[in-house]
Amino acid sequence: MVKTWDRLRQLGGVVGPTVAAAVLGNVFISKEAMTWFRGLRTPAMQVPLPAFGAVGAVYYLQLGTVLYRARRNEDARVRRLALLVLAGNEIWNVAFFGRRSPRNGFIGILVFLLPLLSLQRAVRPDAPSFVTLAPYTLWVIGYDVPWTFQLWQLNRAPSTDAARGPAGVDPSGGHRLSGF
Repeated sequence: MVKTWDRLRQLGGVVGPTVAAAVLGNVFISKEAMTWFRGLRTPAMQVPLPAFGAVGAVYYLQLGTVLYRARRNEDARVRRLALLVLAGNEIWNVAFFGRRSPRNGFIGILVFLLPLLSLQRAVRPDAPSFVTLAPYTLWVIGYDVPWTFQLWQLNRAPSTDAARGPAGVDPSGGHRLSGF
């Protein structure tokens, strides 16, 4: 019975923070925030909206795996960094969606890189955690940073929908999210 209780407690220590972060972070992605997001001029490199959901789901699985392995390996530093990354990701949602600010999104992703890269380095001795986290780290560096920068640049000046051109194409090369 004690072993079962310990396992349940360990599972709660992994699943609890991950699920809480997913739920609480998405509170700031309201219907109004999505309407705002769809009205932004977007970079040509933007993935379809459902892809963001898929990346998010995989991210929570990856962080859950890293948390599980940190608990299993009794690595308090990796656990703290993983929790910091979870919190940082949700703070990014507040900065970007909650404040409806592409500039905050760009600055936020740069700040988010600090704990993420620290975590990636900290899991280096644990090959499964390193390999599990690496795709997300590469996604943030290779996609999120340039995407948020371009999104900010395309939406710096106040504009109206009429100025965005026909068929959702912005004259400056950006695209509007429509049909989602």
